[in-house]
Amino acid sequence: MKTNTHEEISFTNSHAGIYLNKQEGTIALDFKSSEIVLYLNTSLYQAIAWLLTSAEESKELMDYVTWAVNPRSSSKSTLIEVHGPEHAACLMCSPFHERVQLNLEIGVSIDLKFSDFKGLVELVVEAQNDLEWRRHLLQWTLDRETTDQKEGKDKKAS
Repeated sequence: MKTNTHEEISFTNSHAGIYLNKQEGTIALDFKSSEIVLYLNTSLYQAIAWLLTSAEESKELMDYVTWAVNPRSSSKSTLIEVHGPEHAACLMCSPFHERVQLNLEIGVSIDLKFSDFKGLVELVVEAQNDLEWRRHLLQWTLDRETTDQKEGKDKKAS
């Protein structure tokens, strides 16, 4: 479900929530089953979005997530890994144990059930398809690049 106010855009379902603060440029990722909320910068969020989108395209992983193959009927524990840009976010999945592990460069590792992982993938895909959400992310990226370039020129002038 999408909620849009003057201060925030949020996407939520029974598994997770993504909250974007329009003024501050902060993103919060709420894992409901793990009872943890992460506050991410835009680059780390984009790494997670890229990672989850790539994972959704991985037939081997999605066979387990959508239960085309029941993890309990798997004869052995298979490890599937997907890595985000520069390993900012990595995914490891052990189908026999029905768990998906999301690792972030900020030293946090979250262990999710397949259903929670699927719910998170759906939220990120929905957010990435939302024009207003993308517009805010693009604006923050442009603002940051402009600030970085200005600071670089100031350092050269010194």
